[in-house]
Amino acid sequence: MSEAAQPPFAYIRDYLASVFGLSADELTGDRTFGSLELDSIAQVEMFVTLSDHYGVQLDDSLACEETTLQQTADLVSAALEGGDRPEPQDAGAVTPS
Repeated sequence: MSEAAQPPFAYIRDYLASVFGLSADELTGDRTFGSLELDSIAQVEMFVTLSDHYGVQLDDSLACEETTLQQTADLVSAALEGGDRPEPQDAGAVTPS
């Protein structure tokens, strides 16, 4: 499998391990950027890198401390499929009654 064809989650895991020296074993889908102590600049850089690597447009405003690695991979997958992109869950969101 070529690097460009690498599934988004695997690419994210490999990118974080190589750039930030994190253990690939700790990079599970439910980990958030905040739990990995990645600041906002690192989060946006990751989104830009993903956009460039996969040739898709990602809204880097969705990169926040609560965004999980799996949500990020899902955003890339949705952009690759041309479908609606899933929105990260906002734990503080209030649903209108």
